Amino acid sequence: MRFASPLLFLLATSALAQSPQAQHLIPQPVEIRLDEGQCNLLCPWQVEVSQSASKELFDLLQAELIPLQPPKQMECLLPLRIGFNLIQPDTLLPEEWHMVHVKPDGIGVTATSEAGLFRGSRTLIQLLEQSRESGSLPCLTITDWPRFGWRGMHLDVCRHFFPVEFVKEYIDLLARYKMNRFHWHLTEDQGWRIEIKKYPKLTEIGAWRSGSQVGPYSRREYDSIPFGGYYTQQQIREVVAYAAARHITVVPEIEMPGHAMAALASYPHLGCTGGPYEVQKGWGVFDDVFCAGNDSVFTMLEDVLTEVMELFPGEYLHIGGDECPKERWKTCAKCQARMKSESLKDEHELQSYFIQRIEKFVNSRGRKIIGWDEILEGGLAPNAAVMSWRGTEGGVAAAKQKHNVVMSPGSHCYFDHYQGDPANEPLAFGGYTTLQKVYSYEPIPAELKPEDHKYILGAQGNVWTEYILTPEHVEYMAVPRMLALAEVLWTPKEQRDEKDFIKRLEKEFPRLEKMKVNVSKSLYQVRIVPSQGDSVGLIHIDALAALEGQHTDITWRIYNENGMALGGGGTTDTIDIGRSCTIEARIQTETRAQGKSYPVAVRKFNFNLATARPITLSVPPNERYNEGGAFTLVDGITAQEKRVNTEWLGWRESVTITVDLGSVQDISRIAIGALNETYSWIHMPEAVAFFASSDGKTFTLWGSHQQKTKAGRVAFGVEQAGKVRYVRIAVKHPGTIPEGYPGAGNPAWMFLDEIEVR
Repeated sequence: MRFASPLLFLLATSALAQSPQAQHLIPQPVEIRLDEGQCNLLCPWQVEVSQSASKELFDLLQAELIPLQPPKQMECLLPLRIGFNLIQPDTLLPEEWHMVHVKPDGIGVTATSEAGLFRGSRTLIQLLEQSRESGSLPCLTITDWPRFGWRGMHLDVCRHFFPVEFVKEYIDLLARYKMNRFHWHLTEDQGWRIEIKKYPKLTEIGAWRSGSQVGPYSRREYDSIPFGGYYTQQQIREVVAYAAARHITVVPEIEMPGHAMAALASYPHLGCTGGPYEVQKGWGVFDDVFCAGNDSVFTMLEDVLTEVMELFPGEYLHIGGDECPKERWKTCAKCQARMKSESLKDEHELQSYFIQRIEKFVNSRGRKIIGWDEILEGGLAPNAAVMSWRGTEGGVAAAKQKHNVVMSPGSHCYFDHYQGDPANEPLAFGGYTTLQKVYSYEPIPAELKPEDHKYILGAQGNVWTEYILTPEHVEYMAVPRMLALAEVLWTPKEQRDEKDFIKRLEKEFPRLEKMKVNVSKSLYQVRIVPSQGDSVGLIHIDALAALEGQHTDITWRIYNENGMALGGGGTTDTIDIGRSCTIEARIQTETRAQGKSYPVAVRKFNFNLATARPITLSVPPNERYNEGGAFTLVDGITAQEKRVNTEWLGWRESVTITVDLGSVQDISRIAIGALNETYSWIHMPEAVAFFASSDGKTFTLWGSHQQKTKAGRVAFGVEQAGKVRYVRIAVKHPGTIPEGYPGAGNPAWMFLDEIEVR
């Protein structure tokens, strides 16, 4: 088979009209040209690969392509040739450039590198899957290359451990959508997951914990079921080789100087106090970290990284660097001596010293480090790259300093966040990141000057597994958001189109299901959104579909407190309610994808005397936590411990709340909900005072309530009988976070929810 010159072809196609609707490919290619004719796929296939390409690539392509032949074949004089042609590199062509050419007499993939050939084979596989039943493929030419060089996905195997077989399946998903970095989070407070020959206790002790945190984060409840696991070095080599065959680089993460409790439990002399320490059962940030004044810490870490570098040949090692408390360093004689001998002015500079010392060692072995954006604090190591997770600020700062950056902000790239209405999703850590929000992400911050854009290597999605216990749940959280991010990182910005992406995604769902991937269908989940009704005491309910054009296809069911059906079955997008009930809403089954069912959204509304009544606030909530406004406090929804903006309002100051019950009522209880989640900087009010009035002018103290100990959701309330029309609740902000708590010295968050008057 003969192939055109890639440079001539690139120049020739640059002015061609795009046909993005021609094929349902993810990620969307740079250029697609539909040609005349069809390629008959019914003849037996013959896969050919350039002699200059590796046998490993040939074997892989042969194994993946041949099973895609149509189920019915015909006898032919000649086989259908599928050729992979590796040509000389050309500096004028982008990295991973490739061309897929479908002609009546055969199919060709051309590239200047094996990575390019492999990326082209991913396009071809999707084309062949789409055409398997029809037995033919339209003739076309696709010319393609990625927008960014770092297109990654992360997997935390420390909070929960996953077997090698699933890690390979996860890598297969990355490969399918042309991602090229697998960030493997291997060490943490909750478990050390990589065998180190020189330090066997890291896995003998550090890979196992006595139980795990269960239930909502704020409860701080634990089971007593032993949990653990680790990868042998042979298994690590197996995974690295598997990824390399698919042109994916594995980036290992060895956390330091914080998130080190599993290591300290294994070797207590590495901590400031000498222990004893234990592998942590709970999630969060812990004060005990590697001792920065102890030279044996650096000896141990250099030994560990030496073994790690022998296992992982990639350019970068991830050294963590995030969420490192300085409390132990402040009182450690060795750390304070180190600060004095190195002329370091504070503990932030001590962390910078720690990171820079590790970097010198890694650089001496021909490698580079990358760390979370906290490594900027106290001064960035000379050659370090930054992974920006706390927003974009760290990435912007690093790029301005001419350091490479991988963007991974929690707002768009944390796939442990809820992706549908949290009320109807499996328990997650928090946050709310829809598929559409991921697709809207722009990795290059607007505030960067054009000359600094080159330092943005790309981005990656992160899957932290505090609440993800099984491979199936990992898939549910990652897919399809991974596909949205893959297109963000591959396709030219000006060609991205959310509506078109979702159309292509809907065609991809059946193929993923055939691969037995547990795909989330939260995209089709209706959001049940309450607001003040036209009449006082009524709640107006809107059913908001995630996809445009679905609002007329939503069906309702309404049940009373005893589960008896009150009505429903219609296809309206709004209703009004005036009593306690449970509402179910869903997109009609026949609306999408050949009658397949989609998630049912469920909301429970509990009415009391304050529900849907006029409410005023002395100060508005903080803009970060103000979804729904004051009505959120009287919307009939009791906030759960899924900490999300849709149910809680947040303040960083005291607030007084007044509710008009509409007429003088006999009442016996006034209450308001608050959240105590100190690890997230959320503290309970210092005090709550309740007042009552019959005229709205003169208020009498009804009682007060203080609660300092209980974690999770707390109901502050008083019980007293009387006749009342106006209820006033004065909530005193807890002030600055005290020492010993995460965020000490910063203003605490105060979260409030439903007001109850009975």
